[in-house]
Amino acid sequence: MEDNIQPKFPAPGDSSRWSHWLRLVFNREVITYLIVGGMTTLVNLAVFSLLSRVVGYRFWWMSNAVAIPASILFAYVANRLLVFRSNAPVLQEMVRFFASRVIVSLVFEYGAMAFLYDVIGLTQTIHIWRWELLISKLLSQIFVIVGNYLISKFFVFVQQHRKEPDMGGSQ
Repeated sequence: MEDNIQPKFPAPGDSSRWSHWLRLVFNREVITYLIVGGMTTLVNLAVFSLLSRVVGYRFWWMSNAVAIPASILFAYVANRLLVFRSNAPVLQEMVRFFASRVIVSLVFEYGAMAFLYDVIGLTQTIHIWRWELLISKLLSQIFVIVGNYLISKFFVFVQQHRKEPDMGGSQ
């Protein structure tokens, strides 16, 4: 057995491993995605709230039927141009984007809403400025944002997954 085997922990003051993780989490793509995802969520919530005022919260699924396509259209343009900076053929990418978003919306948005609103009975609302929003709708959006990012990154905008530049930690 060799006596001079060193553990692979960073030396005191060596922040290279921490900075590597920080760069993975706080990079342009993730930050831009969070901003665009926030704006997409606002589009979804605004359309949902406006329609819910007309048809009522009991029919949340009708409001979602319009809010989801509106937010998907906004999200595609913003993600293509701002987040992933894609130059892939539009039609092929758009089909993958819309199909994946519809799947995520059915599973997470409709699924979470049906479970939270209809099964558990989470029908309370929260007032933000002049908007009345269902708490169950807000909670479902968390799952939607995470699911959409993962599907966009690994399924829709796949040509963008080139080799990442060296972060300074490899030898």
